[in-house]
Amino acid sequence: MRKIKKIFMRGPVYAIELFYLILFYAVGFFAKFLPGYRNVWIVSERGSDARDNGYWFYKYIRENHPEINAYYIIDKNSADFNKVAELGGAVDYRSFKHRLLFAVAEYKISSHVFGYSPDILCCKLFQKMGLIRGRLVFLQHGIIISDMKWMFYPEVRLDLFVCGAKPEYEAVKARFGFPQNVVKYLGLCRYDSLADAKNKIRRGRILLMPSWRVYICEVGARGGFTKSEYYRRFQSLINNPRLLDFLEENDCELVFYPHFEVQRFLDKFVSKSARVTIASFKDYDVQELLMSSEMLITDYSSVFFDFAYMGKPLVYYQFDEAEFRENHYSRGYFDYRRDGFGPVFAGEDDVVDYVIKKSGDKFAADSEYSGRADRFFELRDNNNCKRNFEAVISI
Repeated sequence: MRKIKKIFMRGPVYAIELFYLILFYAVGFFAKFLPGYRNVWIVSERGSDARDNGYWFYKYIRENHPEINAYYIIDKNSADFNKVAELGGAVDYRSFKHRLLFAVAEYKISSHVFGYSPDILCCKLFQKMGLIRGRLVFLQHGIIISDMKWMFYPEVRLDLFVCGAKPEYEAVKARFGFPQNVVKYLGLCRYDSLADAKNKIRRGRILLMPSWRVYICEVGARGGFTKSEYYRRFQSLINNPRLLDFLEENDCELVFYPHFEVQRFLDKFVSKSARVTIASFKDYDVQELLMSSEMLITDYSSVFFDFAYMGKPLVYYQFDEAEFRENHYSRGYFDYRRDGFGPVFAGEDDVVDYVIKKSGDKFAADSEYSGRADRFFELRDNNNCKRNFEAVISI
């Protein structure tokens, strides 16, 4: 009933996007006679950024395969637009050219499902109806650890579903229902850039990067964000007296970088200490923060995989596990206590204790957790983009 209501409420949007799709298919029939619209690949993340697997895949194409007629879809007002423009082929999101390229593209590639489309929800519906042409490639945003039913086949139809770790590949292949040879273990494109991470570490930098909650963002949109436990917990942590004293006494800094979906509430967070930076999406790059930090505090965010891949220590702060599982993502193959790359705590003081402990260990990862990471990532080289590219052209 909820799904039907949502489709009904978005009815006018679906109608407009369907009109555009048919219109640009017609225009595209003639555009394909022009060189710029032949054998087109479009690459994107979610139309607003270029910091993830989509960007690194596109960068690899532009630098290694200039024969590919590739374009990157990104809002011209994005903080990342210029770095894409330097590579060439940047196209403004939802522009005339974007819609035309979307209609003619033989390969549609993104790190978020259907992120290359002018409207993701419409694209999801239209592809189920068989209206989206071309080969659809999902590079992934992060390693999947939960059962996301909306990602199961045939809710989502893809030609290539990239996985970044062997256990993830086995779980997606077994549980998500995609046809044979769609799901492949190739490694995440952005991992190629992690090879020189040791050269970018800023001593004493600790990264606090929690995930989002769909139910928190819905409440927040109605003005109730500061009443949520999520807000209270992280506002308290960035003002924890022992943590602030530790930062000051050890010349350390804490960078608090909430998830993209929580960034709209960034101004609600305030810290008493100059040692705490509340980082905005506009001013800070996620991957640069991950590479430069010595330790990570997170809850459920899949960025912890990147951190473990680099062999650095982390801790999970999971104060709302039952609610998270009930209202956000259900439990999947990955158990944080059994499979995780750091300890799991529900209490703030325990998290602070562990941070102080790891500082005393010079931020070295415990052997138990580094061993788990070694087993989790069978592929650990600088050929992820290459494997992804070869898999795309072999579809």
